[in-house]
Amino acid sequence: MLHRLRSLWKKPDSVSLGIVLSNQSLTWALIRRGVPDILLSSGAVTLNSRELSEVLDELTKEQHWLQINTHLVLPVGTYQMLLTEAPAVGENELASALRWRISDMLSYDAAEAALDAFALPPDAYRGRQSMAYVAACPKPLIHSYEQSFSKLPLQLQRITIAEVAGLHLGQRLVNEQESWALVFISVQDLHICLMQNQQLYLARQAPLGWARLRSEADYDPLILEIQRSLDYYDSQIGKGTIRQIVISPHLKAAALADYLDQNLTPSVKVMPLPASLEGNLSGAAADELIAIGAAMGPVA
Repeated sequence: MLHRLRSLWKKPDSVSLGIVLSNQSLTWALIRRGVPDILLSSGAVTLNSRELSEVLDELTKEQHWLQINTHLVLPVGTYQMLLTEAPAVGENELASALRWRISDMLSYDAAEAALDAFALPPDAYRGRQSMAYVAACPKPLIHSYEQSFSKLPLQLQRITIAEVAGLHLGQRLVNEQESWALVFISVQDLHICLMQNQQLYLARQAPLGWARLRSEADYDPLILEIQRSLDYYDSQIGKGTIRQIVISPHLKAAALADYLDQNLTPSVKVMPLPASLEGNLSGAAADELIAIGAAMGPVA
């Protein structure tokens, strides 16, 4: 079993597959890296309580996937994203150095956790203290995913999390020095990434997906979650005021963006996507975009 998650930041090859799992579905995106990056195909299938290996076997045959490097995003609820003080060690030693520091935050033995970690930029929290995010997932679960891929013509290269995969997409879309908020709304969950200079400063998630955002009467909890993130980014992290918020595409995204724009101080719009990515989207909410980010990996 792994002592670490497969690198959250591993760079993908020229053609790579991103897969996002949830309790109900599997969403995928196939990317050809280049200038520009091209979305070759994408889609989603329901799991219907079937084994992951069975669903993947069907997909590889239907899509004619053969020896493709694959990047898997863990389902929400199977991992924890923990913020803690960072010791003065190198990046490669950070996860192991933090294992016992986060032991009280886990509901299971820290020795049984697969970990990966990355430090926040040095100017976060006004430089008063060094902080890091730690992703923790039980080793048996990581091992089960490895087993699901072991007999398939797919090469499992990376196991990552939605917060990091979303950031990797955002790094391609938002490259100005100004601070931005990226809001990814999937069917059941919400992911918020606050970033500047292509670096992540704050990541949050909440059970506020499109299943709950059915009309304007349901939007106030979302406004509250976003405003809390903006206030924390300004008052605690010390990065000032965010003026731009982008939300992930969806059939209702334009109406939601208009409502948020009227009720939040920053400008709010639907996330702009290049034509090379937008053309083959199937419309499976934010999970498709997170799958794209997983397939892309970090910027060079």
